[in-house]
Amino acid sequence: MPTIKDIAKAAGVSHGTVSNVLNNRPGVSYEKIQLVKKAAIALGYSIDEKASLLRRGTTRTIAVIFPNITERHYSDLYTGILRYAQSQRYTVRLFLTDDLPYVERHIITEVLALKVCSVVTVSCLENHRKEYEAILSRKIPLLFLLRPADDKSLSSFSFDMTGAAEVIASKIKNLGKKNICILTNESYFPDQSAFRQALKSCLSVDDADFFENQHGEQSSAVYSLLQRSVMPEVIICSNETLADKVQRIYAESGLAIPEIITLSSLRPSYNALYHNIKLNYRLLGHDAAACIIGKVEKTSELDTRVFSVSGCSEPFSAPSVVMKKTLRLIAHQTPAISALGCLLPRFRQRYGIPVELYACTSIDEVFERVLSSNEKWDIVRLDPSSLSYLGPRVLKKLTEIDPDAHSQFNQFLPDLQNDFSTIGGNLYAYPFDISVQMLFYHRSLFEDIGQIRAFYEETGKTLEVPATYQEFDQICRFFSRAYRPDSPVLYGASLPPANPTSVASDYLPRLLAAGGLMYSPNGCLNLNTSIALKTLKEYIEYASLASPNHAHSWSEIAENFLNGQSATAILYVNHASCFVRSQSANVGIEIGFAPIPGGHPLLAGGSLGVHINSEQPEEAYQFIRWATGEDIAPEMVMLGGVSACKNVYEQREILDTYPWLEALPKCIQLGIRKPILSVVDIDYNQRDFEYTLGQHLINAITGKETPEEALMNTQKVLDEISERSIH
Repeated sequence: MPTIKDIAKAAGVSHGTVSNVLNNRPGVSYEKIQLVKKAAIALGYSIDEKASLLRRGTTRTIAVIFPNITERHYSDLYTGILRYAQSQRYTVRLFLTDDLPYVERHIITEVLALKVCSVVTVSCLENHRKEYEAILSRKIPLLFLLRPADDKSLSSFSFDMTGAAEVIASKIKNLGKKNICILTNESYFPDQSAFRQALKSCLSVDDADFFENQHGEQSSAVYSLLQRSVMPEVIICSNETLADKVQRIYAESGLAIPEIITLSSLRPSYNALYHNIKLNYRLLGHDAAACIIGKVEKTSELDTRVFSVSGCSEPFSAPSVVMKKTLRLIAHQTPAISALGCLLPRFRQRYGIPVELYACTSIDEVFERVLSSNEKWDIVRLDPSSLSYLGPRVLKKLTEIDPDAHSQFNQFLPDLQNDFSTIGGNLYAYPFDISVQMLFYHRSLFEDIGQIRAFYEETGKTLEVPATYQEFDQICRFFSRAYRPDSPVLYGASLPPANPTSVASDYLPRLLAAGGLMYSPNGCLNLNTSIALKTLKEYIEYASLASPNHAHSWSEIAENFLNGQSATAILYVNHASCFVRSQSANVGIEIGFAPIPGGHPLLAGGSLGVHINSEQPEEAYQFIRWATGEDIAPEMVMLGGVSACKNVYEQREILDTYPWLEALPKCIQLGIRKPILSVVDIDYNQRDFEYTLGQHLINAITGKETPEEALMNTQKVLDEISERSIH
């Protein structure tokens, strides 16, 4: 293989310059970076990162030592570690002990030889300080998970077993059961011992029997349950693997399966047979990786944390119901509506109410059909831009059906009522699929040493995620091949779909960030301002360096961005799920995300309300509570939708799959839509305004109108609306 010396000779630069480039160090000019890269490629050089890192004494590799990866809680724990480590450009090396001490001791020796940067372990050993002395003596960061170290000075992350036992005790009390069996793994493991002791303290019954599943005897303890003279009414298991064994062996024996309560891993869907006491293993793994990497990079210290129980889910039992008349739901086709369509059979099974979904290709079609006297609807989805105008015309007040309808908001993210639910202080709908604009960018471009240097040489600034539209436009210009021929992508950004409302929604956040949307003394919107004109001219210049406005949907824009057509894209997040379908293994690593420049995104998505002429308002309301509720929210999101429910944003499986959702609650708080045109005594339809504005914006971009003409012609339409409303 060619050496650094060979590359230096071919590139005509010094050995030090080659070393700096290959190790991604700053301070080298863009020209020399390109020379080195071209020479390295031509010579067939492969950067030996491992060798370069070994010179520093360690690699960027975290050793993870687990009993196994087949049990779901260990799998979720590992995935939480892996996802965060990958996002920080660390690798993870997994070692499995099968809870055998001699295997773990051998692994410790192997880990030392690999020169890992840190160790995370679910240890089966006793006397942890002694056993891990070789790791500790080399000052390698060490973190124990689930099973706290016997030496309290050693850091550990574990769950609150007392809290879990208290939830279980409350559950048993509600069930009214007394004949109880407890099934755990080996009691000498700290987590199992803590769970057993907590149950002994919390359970008030005297006839609870404890069974211990021994290593290598996978079902012996379960069979022992069958030998009791009195069959248990409730079996408590310390993990789902044991619960599955109980359920299977009881079924094989032809015996009635008792109530099963189990500690389980928090995830979008749960085993419908059990009472699941949910522990957030994904979150624990994520936070453990963040903690250990913080120690490696000297940004934080190791600590000890105890994680609480995340909740309890009930086993599913379909009630005996009489099949009722079909409900008719009309909505604009969105990823969330597609997801909801998959879940409709579950509602029918549970409540005995069939639902027909009519997914329209456009929002305008929804408007026409819900306003038509020729069609009957029970449930309507409206977007935030039309809710204020259309809601009172087509929706029934939810408090007329349920005086306690406001209580549903306890499960939603805060501050959604104004934009998604209430009009004039009256509650018309529940938020269903919330969305907001967000900036997406290719991390590899922003982290590439060559691009960083080239940007600095051109602008004198650091290449960073833009916080303002001025910074955003500068970056878009830099990555546009029309401006810089050697750009690795064609365009700096992707323009929105080729329809007026989408273009307007791209322009309005710029105007809001500039302090625009000023109202005239009579309360009418005034676009004839210097701010609006300046912003439009900047937008036209930006459009000349962005991708052509040919796409027909937000999903198409997302696909074009993902395929490397542009460096950035401003999208509504409910259309970003296609990233996962196209690039699931790398989306959290390669695709970056941030609030949009300027900090004034527009809200989108939709709300569900009961049609004012529904003949089944109570059943329609029941459906809306179910469709917007937290029971199905996680599954709906995993199917590609977005939810208003808080519990979605607590589940690492969801956030690891769709990492941008972690930032969504904050972006939602920044977002607006309805208030833009909430003007007293003026009957504006926000969507009509956006359509009118967008038409003239497109004319300005394509040169059919001057910027001045575009704003003036938009203002004329707004003035006409105002006159009609006043008179």
